[in-house]
Amino acid sequence: MTEAARPGFVEVRRLFDLVCDLAPDQRRRRYEEEGADAATIAEIESLLACEDRDTVLRAPVLRALGAMPETELAEGDRLGVWRLLRRLGSGGMGAVHLAERADGHFEQQAAIKLIRGLPGSDTLVHFARERQILATLQHPHIARLLDGGATPGGQPYLVMEYVEGEAIDAYCRDHRLDLRARLALFRAVCDAVQFAHQRLIVHCDLKPSNVLVRADGTPVLLDFGIARALDRPRAVEADGYFTPGYASPEQLAGETLTTASDVYALGLVLFELVTGRKPRVDAADRTVARLAQAQVRPSELADDVPWRARLAGDLDAIVLRATAAQAAARYLSARELGEDVQRFLEHRPVRARAATLRYRAARLLRRRWPVALAAACALLVLGAFTWRLALENARARAAEREAKRQAATAERVSDFLVSVFDTSNPRLNAEHRDITAREVLDEGAARIERDLDDAPQVKAHLLDVLATAYRHLGQPKPSIALFRAAAELYLDPRVDEPLKAAEALSQLAVVYANNAYPATDVEAAARRALALRTEHAPDDARALADSWNTLGLAFEAQDRYEEAEAALRKGLDLRRTLPLDKPGDGIASSLHNLGLVAAKRADYAHALDYYREALALKQKQFGEHHPDYQVTLQGYARALSDAGQPAQAVALFERNIALCAELYGERSAKSADAHNVLGYSLQDLGRFADAIAQYREAMRIHADVSGRDSAAYAVPLNNLATACEDTGDYGAAIPLYEESLRTRRRTLPDGNRLVLRADYNLARALVRAGRLREAKAPLDRAIEGMRAHFGEDDLNTAKCEITLGEWQLASGSSADAAKTVQVLLHSRAPLTPLVRARREALEAGVALVAHDASTALDHRRAALDAVRAKYGEAHPYIAEFALAYAAALSDAGREAEARALVQPLRAMIESTFVEASPVRTALARWH
Repeated sequence: MTEAARPGFVEVRRLFDLVCDLAPDQRRRRYEEEGADAATIAEIESLLACEDRDTVLRAPVLRALGAMPETELAEGDRLGVWRLLRRLGSGGMGAVHLAERADGHFEQQAAIKLIRGLPGSDTLVHFARERQILATLQHPHIARLLDGGATPGGQPYLVMEYVEGEAIDAYCRDHRLDLRARLALFRAVCDAVQFAHQRLIVHCDLKPSNVLVRADGTPVLLDFGIARALDRPRAVEADGYFTPGYASPEQLAGETLTTASDVYALGLVLFELVTGRKPRVDAADRTVARLAQAQVRPSELADDVPWRARLAGDLDAIVLRATAAQAAARYLSARELGEDVQRFLEHRPVRARAATLRYRAARLLRRRWPVALAAACALLVLGAFTWRLALENARARAAEREAKRQAATAERVSDFLVSVFDTSNPRLNAEHRDITAREVLDEGAARIERDLDDAPQVKAHLLDVLATAYRHLGQPKPSIALFRAAAELYLDPRVDEPLKAAEALSQLAVVYANNAYPATDVEAAARRALALRTEHAPDDARALADSWNTLGLAFEAQDRYEEAEAALRKGLDLRRTLPLDKPGDGIASSLHNLGLVAAKRADYAHALDYYREALALKQKQFGEHHPDYQVTLQGYARALSDAGQPAQAVALFERNIALCAELYGERSAKSADAHNVLGYSLQDLGRFADAIAQYREAMRIHADVSGRDSAAYAVPLNNLATACEDTGDYGAAIPLYEESLRTRRRTLPDGNRLVLRADYNLARALVRAGRLREAKAPLDRAIEGMRAHFGEDDLNTAKCEITLGEWQLASGSSADAAKTVQVLLHSRAPLTPLVRARREALEAGVALVAHDASTALDHRRAALDAVRAKYGEAHPYIAEFALAYAAALSDAGREAEARALVQPLRAMIESTFVEASPVRTALARWH
């Protein structure tokens, strides 16, 4: 009798999925909750024992299973909601079929992978693991998991995103890509592999046919069919499912695998892309000795490619290092391999080669040939030395005139500032009251325009000063206007100070970026500053480094993270060439910003490394009680929070609050920001009441410092609304969202992304509160703006689409809601666990309206699983989804399971959510 035919097999498989990753004590509790009988428990424990058991029979058995034919499936057969259309081929573990959704709800195609071999214990273990692995891989260059299940005979299968495209080697050949374009594709593949490695997952079967390139040139990594999670109690093993021609020596030998095996395969893929030939043909004998002898330099086989000469040297070294026989001799990561390829493209020394003086000099000359040419001309300069001496006297006289002019300017500036700050001025203080800093600045700005047209240099300087002051007060609109005016006046022939214009433009770009202005404005200001400095101070490495740093932040504001990292690295390289007047001068700032970009890319390991290095440099340079140290401490804490370590982050945020109070005062804008970010981390931990207290403190401080009508005040105001919404207190949240939206509209331009997010937040809360008519206008504005600003495949747009679907469903437009779901399923936006849960809940609602209770139940369970995976069993965020799933279980006649799910959550729900909240209302059903 096969496993699939045993009594209760479906129940065994269901319970196995629930407990396979739990510790023994947790498993026992789960068995009790699920009401499992002794026979079922014994069967599951035997399956788990199979996973951990080492035996010499393992590899031969797996190879035998792999040689067995898959269950025969024909065109038109159905697996769950999917109808098979045709066979696409065979993957690492079985056949792959093209399928379409057949439940009538949506039009969608997918690739279904049927797992080869008997549906026995080891295959079930692998299948459960593979589903968990794939569920964590949400990346634009990795094919997504859509569904999974088992055939009627118990054969496991996975439903994957169907990617239309060509294998990467064929795409390069058919489109006649040059070397640079091929290497750019390869870098994207490295990024996808690195993304998986950062989640402790190795692919194990990387090869050109597992990388498809879409028509738009986007590569997508397929078939994590033999992927393995590195965070298992025992090491990963090579279990026989791989392609020998692309397997590492340790994989062929059946040894323990690490990420180094994927690096090896990437090296072979790189070989094939740059030469158009297979890297070796003698790996089928599966012996390590033959494999080590088969290592060949790309330049030796690339006879018929126009770039053969460029392969010798750097690219040969890169491929040889990636495919070293010993894993320890390879690149440490896929990221490091991709970075070395980028160094090759930028004519910089690659890490794969010895850093000899001759080699570094050759690379430098390739990159900086104009500088080399200038050096060659230095002898001519010596011939003009006498002429230069003659000029020195004239320059000294000019310097004397400039000093006098600057003294006159300084005196005029001083007189102007004294008059502005004179509180006895009847225009400014007719009522003899305490005047605010904002009133003084407004008076100054008005008088600059009125009184200083005859002194353009003084006017430019004062515009610059006031722009900086408005920036520190959290008033971006006047700050931007004054920085613009200052930059233009500095460029006026009457003033002619292009380097000061560059500084004003650099500051303008920072204000744009910090206040979510259109990213194109940020980039334009940063590029103009860089152009001015390059033209007027090409040898000023400090100024150029500052411009590259600002340009990198401009790219970061547009989510162009690769370009941001490249620009920031250029700034860092320039700063490393500067004499160290102070320890780490400027370098720490570059490292801080690289940490920011890495965190935005969810590359938390590198982000935390950058921040730690920056903190160490700043501590050495300034000590811990310094503003520069505080800024990086706050960034480091935020990265820890985003990396899933909120408890550690909270400790640092609390330290950050104390440091801000010491440095700036307890009632400063910096202290307000410190309270706000602590609230964010507390909210992520589910400590909503504590978060609300922090947001309120931030609002009180900003009200005193920047005023209630400021963009700075609107930030904690919005966050307070989200925390109230999380407790189900829509009566409190909605007025706060409305105030935040009004403030942002007054202080920020139309179409600003912070304004769009305020529209979205208000619409979401109104929909959840059942106020559908009021929700329509802000929802329409948010959707239109998000699509225009971020595009269709962005998280912000996806969140708006989900709220639109919820509005449509609540309004009785279930057909429109079904269409919205289809849009979401076709989107490539990377979803957070909470957003994915909301999408699953929307799909459940659509299925329920269509009287498909079974599908609705599956989506309710998927929503709960997504939130549990991120937040655990006791976080308040799971309450909404757990209660919805429990209701679906009860409606399906599974009352005991439903009550077992709800009971452990009761105390948490009653202590966290307000009495009038939908969650408390749903809980009342279970009294």
